Amino acid sequence: MTALLTNAHVYRAIAEEALAEAVRLEAAARAPKPDGSPGFVIQLDPERRSFKKSLVAIAFSGIYLEAVLFVHGTFRMGPDWEKKFDRKLYEEKLKALGITDKDLLASAKRLREVRNELIHEKARPLDTAALSNNYWAQTEASASVALVQTIAARLAGAALPSSGPSLPGLRQPPRSA
Repeated sequence: MTALLTNAHVYRAIAEEALAEAVRLEAAARAPKPDGSPGFVIQLDPERRSFKKSLVAIAFSGIYLEAVLFVHGTFRMGPDWEKKFDRKLYEEKLKALGITDKDLLASAKRLREVRNELIHEKARPLDTAALSNNYWAQTEASASVALVQTIAARLAGAALPSSGPSLPGLRQPPRSA
């Protein structure tokens, strides 16, 4: 197997940085009530910056997951990985790579569903039935990034062919201060 060129680490960094900014923006928009009573006043952000950053985190978590699963699958199965697993669900790819933890598979399914709704949005009537099926972008972004971090840690510890090259770019590079 020859070395693979991947931008997986860049996709993960984009997801993590977008989530950090979404969290920062959401916290900055929240202030204690001026009268000291319990609760918060949330400042309106007409630009919806935290929401936008959350969408970026979700999308790039999915992009990272696809990339890292392809790299690990290709190292284990060679070109057959693409033939056999292209267009398969995250859950199927994870199982093929030996990740069978039910909670992780459920989280991968959730990311897949959220990401697909995000990328292939279908407008809905504005009524209570439609609102009950919506996601909170900031919550889903946190779950998406946590999932890919967990999967990356699991795959980093997985045995790869000893004769094969290392997996450049799959570990997050150190951040500058």
